[in-house]
Amino acid sequence: MAAPKVENSISTYWVALLIATWATVLLAAFTANRGGDAGQLGNLISKLGGGPLFGFEGFRDSFVGGLIAVAVLISWFGLGTFLTSFIRRASAERHSHVLEIVMSISAGAAVWSLIWFFIGLVGLYNVGVAVAAAVIGLALAVYSGLRVREMRSESRTPEKRSGIDRLLIFVIAVPVILALIGSLAPPTAKDTLLYHFALPKAYVAQGGNAFVEGNIASYLALGGEMHNVWAMLLGGLLDRRAAEAAAGAVNWLFFPMLLAAIFGWARELDVSRRSGMLAVLIVAAVPTAYHVAASSYVDLQLALYVTLAIYAVCRWWKSLESGWLVLMALFLGASLSIKLTSIFVFAAFALIVLLRARGDNEKAGKIAVGGFAALVLAIVIASPWYLRTWKATGSPVFPFYMSIWKGEAPGWDVERSNLFQGMNAQYGGENKSAVDYALAPWNLSVNAQPEIAKYFDGVLGIAVLLGLPVLLFALWKIELPVELKIAGAVAAIMYLLWLFSSQQLRYLLPMVPVLAIAVTVSVDKLFEDGGIARKAMQFSLAAGSAFALLVSVAWFCQIAPLRVVLGGESRDAYLARNLDYYPYYQYLNTETPADAKVWLINIRRDTYNLDRPVVADYLFEDWTLRKMVWESRNTTEVKAKTAALGVQHILTRHDFMFDYATSALVDDKKPRAENDAKLRMAKELILDPANIVRSDDKFSLVRVF
Repeated sequence: MAAPKVENSISTYWVALLIATWATVLLAAFTANRGGDAGQLGNLISKLGGGPLFGFEGFRDSFVGGLIAVAVLISWFGLGTFLTSFIRRASAERHSHVLEIVMSISAGAAVWSLIWFFIGLVGLYNVGVAVAAAVIGLALAVYSGLRVREMRSESRTPEKRSGIDRLLIFVIAVPVILALIGSLAPPTAKDTLLYHFALPKAYVAQGGNAFVEGNIASYLALGGEMHNVWAMLLGGLLDRRAAEAAAGAVNWLFFPMLLAAIFGWARELDVSRRSGMLAVLIVAAVPTAYHVAASSYVDLQLALYVTLAIYAVCRWWKSLESGWLVLMALFLGASLSIKLTSIFVFAAFALIVLLRARGDNEKAGKIAVGGFAALVLAIVIASPWYLRTWKATGSPVFPFYMSIWKGEAPGWDVERSNLFQGMNAQYGGENKSAVDYALAPWNLSVNAQPEIAKYFDGVLGIAVLLGLPVLLFALWKIELPVELKIAGAVAAIMYLLWLFSSQQLRYLLPMVPVLAIAVTVSVDKLFEDGGIARKAMQFSLAAGSAFALLVSVAWFCQIAPLRVVLGGESRDAYLARNLDYYPYYQYLNTETPADAKVWLINIRRDTYNLDRPVVADYLFEDWTLRKMVWESRNTTEVKAKTAALGVQHILTRHDFMFDYATSALVDDKKPRAENDAKLRMAKELILDPANIVRSDDKFSLVRVF
């Protein structure tokens, strides 16, 4: 059905005015909540200076790390292109070579991740194997090069690039480049120090991916972290700084790959280059996407694989070719090997398979069997991680849902598993009402804040919400491509499942790319005659994205990684500036014996930067201390139990520990006098003046005798 002349049925100027008003309201509300980052941008920019900019060794390490990432990328491409050449499927009518290349690279990354899992099982994490894998990947890339030489960026007549197009390219490049700089810097993000980098570092040290004592994250599916192992092994040929720069750059690669996939898919849906770039900008400007790319988190890997899986199922819907089912299974399996939360996507895909089978009575059984077989294949691809954990703990989903499926491992139990689920439920606010669920899209777009669970621990920006009414109106009034209907259905199911689980903003990133494509294509199709309404919508989307981009720039300036990447600032100085406990780590790393064991309490369980054996609780970092003081009658007993841990030092963040109103050591079921006694015992242990090495208002380091 042809699109109605929207601008003939309603005055184009009234439509443009309505769009401008909606955009103004959203922008005003969004900027009113940005006093802590974008509102401080003028002051934060000064943090980029403060010393020399360049230094040879630091710049060398960053440069080598970048080169290693390029080598890994080429290896992904080589293996992926070789393997996908055996998967027969027809190209789209308006085929995008950009998207084809991204699919090949992503397929290669997925398979290499699985290969590195099995390499770790047999204990062969060493430099020789890493170099050999890179050589094989590069050889496959050369072998596949002839096929790529015929590929251009687009398979259609090139459009003349306007000044606005160039401006869009520049704005898109800003968060991508800033994220690259951030990724090359030493890591400071919590989850990266907890396990994204800490576990690969431990795996390299032990030569395999055996479970790491005390780090419960080692029982998770770690498909994304396998790339870090490879990069760290290669970078370790030079030094530690090059190794972490390489791992960071390898993680960053998924950001431009995701953006390229968005552009390619949008172009296949026959939109202008400008609209394709606008879809890219909407995603590139999401501050949390920048943070993930700069911090070596794995959520953009997940977003890429989910986006490609949705694309593959859309192609299958139209052609029923088994080759697209194979690719769908590969990408879904890769997503499940990264995070258990991607199981939400499986539910959406199962519904799509059923709907497609229902639409063809003659082949319904065959279609359903093929579709569900692909979903089973995806589970098989991801299963090595879960089977490994199942064998070790008794539960494939350990450490989650232990009240439903029992599992067991040192340092974890049902009580902590339930507390973990309760902690995740705090995202988006506790005790949510129907009103909270209804207002979630507004709150996500306008009120979201980083590091605050109540406000989703991230920032999305307003562009998606700005375009959502246009998308819904287009779905109602005109016949949009079936790909957009499928993508919209998957995004809606993912959103609803997210809404009633853990409302952490990062977990929503996999649905943002398809929504960005759907919004921009809807604008093109709904206002196909151009005019002021279309321009108003495109300008509003660009403006909303630009305002969100200011948040990313502010976050970049807060961390200020430029000097350390270029070598003007030392690694130690950079970390001391961004991690307040790092000077204590420096002391332990340089002034204590290599085998001196440290008990960490409330130090974010950063085992990446500490080169000493560690005793620490996972997530609930004062768990052992709390148990110890409540099972002891006096300080002498507490100290004896501490000595039994075999630790030589205790490093504690104590600034909030002894506040009766907030301390985790306090048991509300016990009398005040008893609680005061327990707090005093803990204080006499971790602030013992006779054994204190160094301390301040926030941290204390004491010896244990």
